[in-house]
Amino acid sequence: MDFDFSEEQLMLQDSVRRFCEKELPKDVVRKSDENEELPLSIWPKMAELGWLGIALPEEYGGTGGSIIEQLIIMEELSRKSPALAICFMTTNSFGARTIFNNGSESQKKAFLPKISRGEVKFCLALTEPGGGTDVLGALKTKAETQGSEFVINGQKTFISDASVADYMILVARTDENPAKKSKGFSLILVDMNRDGVEIQKLNKLGIRPSVVSEIFLTDVHVPLDNLIGTRQEGWRHLLDTLNNERILVAGYALGIGRSAFDDAVSYAKERDAFGRPISQFQAIQHYLSDMYVRLELARLITYKAAWLQSLAKPCGVESTMAKLVASEAGLEIATNGMRILAGYGYMLEYDMQRYYRDAMQAVVTPITNEMSKNYIGQSLGLGRSY
Repeated sequence: MDFDFSEEQLMLQDSVRRFCEKELPKDVVRKSDENEELPLSIWPKMAELGWLGIALPEEYGGTGGSIIEQLIIMEELSRKSPALAICFMTTNSFGARTIFNNGSESQKKAFLPKISRGEVKFCLALTEPGGGTDVLGALKTKAETQGSEFVINGQKTFISDASVADYMILVARTDENPAKKSKGFSLILVDMNRDGVEIQKLNKLGIRPSVVSEIFLTDVHVPLDNLIGTRQEGWRHLLDTLNNERILVAGYALGIGRSAFDDAVSYAKERDAFGRPISQFQAIQHYLSDMYVRLELARLITYKAAWLQSLAKPCGVESTMAKLVASEAGLEIATNGMRILAGYGYMLEYDMQRYYRDAMQAVVTPITNEMSKNYIGQSLGLGRSY
């Protein structure tokens, strides 16, 4: 067993940390949150550093890393700007990983180098108004074949970064009567500027610069060549991407938790009450000790899940555990941070309230933690609860 990063991974972690300290100071992040605007001016700089193609082979402009390197970047970015980290995730996980694993060679050559150079961004259009986790039962968006094209009609909701994406990986029904419930879905690459694609912003509580939107698709014509992978096998293609997403969501929960913990420790050392720093009070020390333990335990399961995926080992349960444990840890740490800062934690000029708002998103997305527990229970042979 070896819990150490490699020398190259340590250098990457240090590089991302120093970059974020310089490019994402607290005033920039606060303004980004207030204005609900991603700090995308640094996106080209991230591309120059090789981060946007971190998990792609060199032949496609990448640097040949893995999910572990993606996770390192995700965690460090999230300590400063979870919103920018999510944009990194949607492009690298939904775009790059999906195309690399399932796309044709022409699709790989057309899009992967552009992702590495920071020229295109992606989102995943999966969730629909009729159901979130119940994708197989609720998905109604259809892609019908007409000549050499798909004609797509339907609606998607809660789609992260659709407003800044150049393309979406669309999950659509292409067979009305599949032999199995998990069949009949296909992945289709859709240009966000296609006629018939309409995006409407939704307002949310946290990670506000990473806008979520509804997408309306009305008679959207897309070439059949935009099919990713095998027709009717979209759900199978997507499973690996979803495991990747859960690991990276755990990463941004870790980043938020770390920032909330660091701010709470600093405040406890500086704030005096009854003639001494409040960090000397047993109640405060217990809060901080619990926060630290939760953070470290969450990091262990998260990096274990990433390690499993990097070796192409089954990691569905572990990635779900990571998302569950890290998101609950992030929220608990931010909540305790609010308690430690007391009135100051509730003030908008302090960041603790933002950590609290941002942490909640990981609890309820991409699947709820209740559904995560259902899936873990099913893996124990307890039967399906859904």
